[in-house]
Amino acid sequence: MKQMEMLRNHSVFWSKLGFCYDPPRLGKDGKPIVFFDNWEQVKKYHRDFYNAGIRLHTSILFTGWTGVNQYDYELTDKVLNTIFSCGENLLYIPRIKLNVPLEWERENPEELCVYYGGPREKEAIRALVGTPKHDLLGYQSPRGYYTAGGWQDDRPNVGGVIGNQSFSSQKWLRDAGEALRRLIRRIEDGPYGNRVPAYHIAYGASGESCLWGRCNVHDNADYGITNRKAFFDWGMKKYGSLEALREAWHQPFLARKNAEVPPPSRKEGAIRNMNEFMRSAPEDRICTDYDLFMSDVNMDAMEHFGKIVKKETNGKPVGAFYGYFLEVARSTYTGYNGIERFMKSPWVDFIAAPKREGGGEMSVAQSINRSKLWMDELDNRTFLANGVGIEYKSSGLDETKAIMWREAAKNLSHGSSFWWMDLGGGWYDSPDLLAEIARIEKTSAKIRGRKRESISEVLLVADEEAFHYHKTSYYLHRRLFADVIDSMNRVGAPYDLYRMNDLETLDLTPYKLILFLNPFRVQSGQWKRISARFPENVTLLWNYAPGMILDDVCKAENIGIFTGFEVAERADNPYLPLKTAGALQGTSDLVWAPHIADDVCPVADNCPVFEITGPAAVKPLAFYENGGIAAGEMTREKQRIIYTAVPLFKTEHLRKLMEQSQCKCLAPVNTLVYGDSRFIAVFAWAECHFMFSLPPAKWREAVSGNCREGGSRINVKLKANEIKLWIREDDNE
Repeated sequence: MKQMEMLRNHSVFWSKLGFCYDPPRLGKDGKPIVFFDNWEQVKKYHRDFYNAGIRLHTSILFTGWTGVNQYDYELTDKVLNTIFSCGENLLYIPRIKLNVPLEWERENPEELCVYYGGPREKEAIRALVGTPKHDLLGYQSPRGYYTAGGWQDDRPNVGGVIGNQSFSSQKWLRDAGEALRRLIRRIEDGPYGNRVPAYHIAYGASGESCLWGRCNVHDNADYGITNRKAFFDWGMKKYGSLEALREAWHQPFLARKNAEVPPPSRKEGAIRNMNEFMRSAPEDRICTDYDLFMSDVNMDAMEHFGKIVKKETNGKPVGAFYGYFLEVARSTYTGYNGIERFMKSPWVDFIAAPKREGGGEMSVAQSINRSKLWMDELDNRTFLANGVGIEYKSSGLDETKAIMWREAAKNLSHGSSFWWMDLGGGWYDSPDLLAEIARIEKTSAKIRGRKRESISEVLLVADEEAFHYHKTSYYLHRRLFADVIDSMNRVGAPYDLYRMNDLETLDLTPYKLILFLNPFRVQSGQWKRISARFPENVTLLWNYAPGMILDDVCKAENIGIFTGFEVAERADNPYLPLKTAGALQGTSDLVWAPHIADDVCPVADNCPVFEITGPAAVKPLAFYENGGIAAGEMTREKQRIIYTAVPLFKTEHLRKLMEQSQCKCLAPVNTLVYGDSRFIAVFAWAECHFMFSLPPAKWREAVSGNCREGGSRINVKLKANEIKLWIREDDNE
């Protein structure tokens, strides 16, 4: 598809143009509340990026939907006329939010999302619409809507007990779909239709396909009228009969009129042992089913809107925010785990998320790019940034430029697209930054025009589907994902990250070390196909509870059946440092992060762990304080098998295991390496000095512009937060 290739091979610019209150809230003049008033200034930002070589632009475009069967396109048309005045060849991707107007909510209270403990009946829900008990935004905010500067909200958003539309509401899908259809027809039949190559659909909290309450611990939904019935209907479809559904959910008197969503205490309650964490009790099946239901509900909505876009535009690409499971512990709450369905969907072509601080993405970008497209939202705070999030603000011009190169290198090496996001307005309003954008875009175009082949010898494997089968543990999630990714971003070598489902078709021969992040649920048929494809001398590193759910049977003994390591659950875990041994001798102790509630881990939830008890062939790699084995290794069929019951390996441990597995480390620790067959980039977290070898070829260091022949060792000196990017040059360049 021509438009998809355009998205894949061009960077994008996002501004506050059209940024307005969502769900639609009207001011005293009856018009949508807009968060900025200096249209000429925002227009300048678009012109600046256009002149810097960025042809694709995006922003929020108001649907025009102001009430029940009411539409006002004044703001919509103003945004379109403004954006297309900024460049003769400028192209625009509208981000269209499909949340409902307040009038619709008053008319359809049974279609609304309700938090646990909120009103149960239609009229009680209706009475709260538009009151302080109505969570308009989907997140707690004493200051109201986050506007990134400009207009300040006069409505604190705290203590709500109802949200906006339920994601399972068929009436919402119909009515929002009609608003979407009308808007698309207005665009496609107007003067700019041929300058809109794709559509970005948005709904939920912040337009991020995120259920009201977001993925935090403070709010629990959806206990509304429509969602309770929809969950029952989903269960009937899955189990085929009322009798089978009653048996599966352990509810002998279940009917559509009395169907309930599991309460938070049941679905996400205390974790006192591994069986509770893994939902091994038969009566927990309803909790897993609800999580599966939410993934289906979210994908149903996304596909519904995607079909409308495809039909009305003759097949233009469609995308949405989705899939943040690497960063969000409670991803199943909002149904972010339907990645496999997205990959097979003919109705949605790309998904996106805000970038991840410190490098990396919130989802499995490389996996998605195998047949779809990942678009990274680069809302990195430049040295000109203001507003919320300035704790991540760059210290100055040089650091800002280095991070811009780093994020571009990440996306180029992963085959992703991205947009530069001016969330606050003026974050890039600097001739120096715009000149750097132009240089990055020119380099990116050269790299994108060449065939990309991975040079990684380390593979990380994540399984988004496993989340459905265990409770949320904020503490454990951070150990399993964020800590490992942060550590791998400092090992001095590139790595790949794919999904478990990819391993049936992905070429595994280049990998010397494969680390399974959360391999809790395994189907023996799939695993037989995957294991036959591993390289002969590969090192397999298993994390925490591999294979505990084997062919849908959950028990600790399955870990031994699956990996060969015999285990027993520890009665308690005092979270003391663990001494390393064997192949990890000489490395630092394995140390638990502070086990307290904070912004990152809002609940200091328990983290049950196993202890390795056999077989005798196990060589210890780490010990608990009482001498029990916490991590060990053994050899099976020429493969080195490592199992750690505690997900605490950090940069130095991973680097040592990589070196022992003969993985090529290109730079020292405390460096982040992105690259492939076309280029290599090294970003330093701390000042470093090392010798670096480039393969035989002509290379240009893109940040400085210096050229050199490859094959010889280069003396590299980097300051903290400095980057170098070497691009392979063609002979005729």
